[in-house]
Amino acid sequence: MNNPKAPRQDSLISAAENRAMFERIAGFYDGTNRILSLGFDGRWRRRAVQTLGPVPGGRYLDVGCGTGDMSLEIVRQAPGSTVVGIDPVQNMLSIAREKIARAGADALISIEKGDVLNLDFEDDSFDAAITAFCIRNVTDRRRGLEEINRVIKPGGLLVILELTEPNGPVMKPLFRIYARVVMPAVTRRMSSVSAYRYLADSMADFPQPEVFSKLMEAAAFTHLTHQHLTGGIVTIFSGQAV
Repeated sequence: MNNPKAPRQDSLISAAENRAMFERIAGFYDGTNRILSLGFDGRWRRRAVQTLGPVPGGRYLDVGCGTGDMSLEIVRQAPGSTVVGIDPVQNMLSIAREKIARAGADALISIEKGDVLNLDFEDDSFDAAITAFCIRNVTDRRRGLEEINRVIKPGGLLVILELTEPNGPVMKPLFRIYARVVMPAVTRRMSSVSAYRYLADSMADFPQPEVFSKLMEAAAFTHLTHQHLTGGIVTIFSGQAV
C-alpha cells in the first residue's frame, strides 16, 4: 500500500541524487550541451526569452539558472531589467557568477542558492519567471509550480523551456537512435555517460504537453500555451499567474 505521507517524486531520481549529478558535471555542462544540441541550445533560450517578453525595469526570476545563460539572455533582450537566478547546485552557481562577472552584468543579475519547492521570496516579488531544462528534475512539480505562481505578480508570465521526447514516425525513432548511440559516444569523452543517459530517460518520462499543461492549470496558471521547437525535441510552455 502506498504511504499517503511519503514525499512526492515526479522525477526519475531524488533531489539529492540530482544535485550530486550536476555537481559532478558542472564543469562540462556548457560544452557538452552545445555539442549534443548541435548548437541549438542558444536559439532555444532566445526563443524562450522572447516568449517571456522582458522589459527594461522589470524584475525576473530564473529558476534552476544553472550556469547563467538564461539570466544573461534576459538582460540582453531587455537592458535595464534585473534577474534573480536560483539553483541548488553550488558548482553551477560558481560558474554562473564567473560568467556574469565577465559579461559585466553583476549589477543586473543576482545568483543565489535556492530550491523551487521552498522559494525564499515574498509573494508577488517578480514581474515574471522562466526556467530552462529544470522542471523535469523537480521531485514535486505541482508544488514547484505553485511556489513560482506565488512569487509572480498576478498576470505575470511563467515560461518553461524543457527537453521533450519528440513524437512522429520520423523524429521519434531518429531521436532514440541519437540518444542511444551518439549521446553516449560524446559524453564518454567529455563528461558523464550516466548523466546523459538520465537526460534521455527523463525526456522520455516527461508528461506529454497536454498532460503537463493540465498540471500547470492545477497550479493556478491560466492562458496556457505550448509550442514545439526543432521537431519537438524541446517545448516552450507558458501560463499566467493569478
